[in-house]
Amino acid sequence: MYTPRHFELGADRAADLLAGARTAQLVTAHPSGPVATLLPVLHRPGGGLGTLVFHVTRTNEQWRDTGLGDALAILSGPDGYVDPDWYASQAVKHSVPTWNYVTVHAYGPLVVHDDPEWVRAAVLDLGDRHGYVAGLTEEEWDRQLRPIVGLEMPIARIEAKAKLNQNRAPEDIAGVIAGLQGVGEDALASAMAEISLPHAEARYRLMAEVKAGRRLGEPDARPGRETG
Repeated sequence: MYTPRHFELGADRAADLLAGARTAQLVTAHPSGPVATLLPVLHRPGGGLGTLVFHVTRTNEQWRDTGLGDALAILSGPDGYVDPDWYASQAVKHSVPTWNYVTVHAYGPLVVHDDPEWVRAAVLDLGDRHGYVAGLTEEEWDRQLRPIVGLEMPIARIEAKAKLNQNRAPEDIAGVIAGLQGVGEDALASAMAEISLPHAEARYRLMAEVKAGRRLGEPDARPGRETG
């Protein structure tokens, strides 16, 4: 995933997205080409980055086919359209629309579980995650579990990205937050308030300090710059 440095999502926030995700696109590569399935997902912490748990219908050939390399699970956070009229700078310099989003790409080997007890535990955990309590008899469990298999992905690595206007001025970001709140995109507005606004404010403070220091004849203190 292409991720400029200022769009990198910190490990703590990536962990929060993993814990709170409701669905994921499970992508696997095969000799015939890539295959993707949108699935309910559960993140189980522990053992490094933890594991992702899914289940699929038995007739879905994705679990049967031998994959090439690791599988990829794409977990999405809030996303939405940004109207350039929300930028404070729009009155001075015209900008174009963009799309803001938060996402985590998790990679790891895909383990198939065809054991009814493992699958049953996974279904119960996923049900708890989404607020469903199963009141099934053993006969009903047997009937419901027969057509599905469980999938588990021990997470080997993640790539996490928050593209939230961090490259713009704080006034522009504040305008976008207000605009998103005005159209009911509260989750995306909150993400920008927590992630991009502090980032932009810190960056602009540093720029102001550098400019002030140069005016006073101090050496250029920007990282990576040679002085003297």
